[in-house]
Amino acid sequence: MSADRTTMAGKTVFVTGATSGIGLETARGLARMGALVIVGARDETRGQAAVDLITGAGGKAELQMIDMASFASVRQAAEQLLKKHPVLDVLVNNAGTAVKRHQLTADGQEITWQTNFLSHVLLTRLLLPALKRAPKPRVVNVSSVAHTGARINWDNLGLEGEFKGFPAYAQSKLAQILFTTELARREPGITVTAVHPGAIATRIWKPAPLLMRVILAVVLPSSTKGAKPVIRLASAPELDGVSGKYFDKMHERPPASAAQSAEDAARLWALAERVTA
Repeated sequence: MSADRTTMAGKTVFVTGATSGIGLETARGLARMGALVIVGARDETRGQAAVDLITGAGGKAELQMIDMASFASVRQAAEQLLKKHPVLDVLVNNAGTAVKRHQLTADGQEITWQTNFLSHVLLTRLLLPALKRAPKPRVVNVSSVAHTGARINWDNLGLEGEFKGFPAYAQSKLAQILFTTELARREPGITVTAVHPGAIATRIWKPAPLLMRVILAVVLPSSTKGAKPVIRLASAPELDGVSGKYFDKMHERPPASAAQSAEDAARLWALAERVTA
């Protein structure tokens, strides 16, 4: 894959959370393969730095401001993208957060649930017209093995009064996989996959205690390694049409049983539609 620098030539890719970690390395990797990469960022300075890094290495990149903790920002970004890029070949839903304490966004949603799940559902739905114009469109949802053992707390999705950072993160990642299943069912012309990129040293570990962060930075693989399975799902020709599947790094695996419920996937889709309407 890395040897062919033209695999993605002529294709347009949007990567959310592309200013650091797996998102940045995914953007860089796809740009090296010839794609025009749209860098999704909530911080303009960091976003422009990512664009400059890619273009400085000979790649093609543009900045798109987007804050996944704001439905208004997501809608504005989607509107701008549709005007500038009526055809979108790949959407990589990568942006994510993990927090220690319960926080509500301006939309009244728990920030982990909105950033990691609801806003990506909204963004994907808004960008469907551009994706459907591409010859072989793909959506890659960056999930996590953290979904294993998680459950959707239907009566308290924001975990108010019982919030803990990891269960909130795990629930959002489970929701991403259920979303993958339902989107693949509804849009058979789009290849939709979810991926656990591996336990990687990224900014997602910020809420962890300092000593743990130091240890993790030493023992965990780099973001470059974590981006490889994401890049593969976004680009590998042999994966055309391999849709509704979950990948553990480079290998297709069955997700946890809670992620295999078609009924839950449909219910979650309807819920997300109502909340983001």
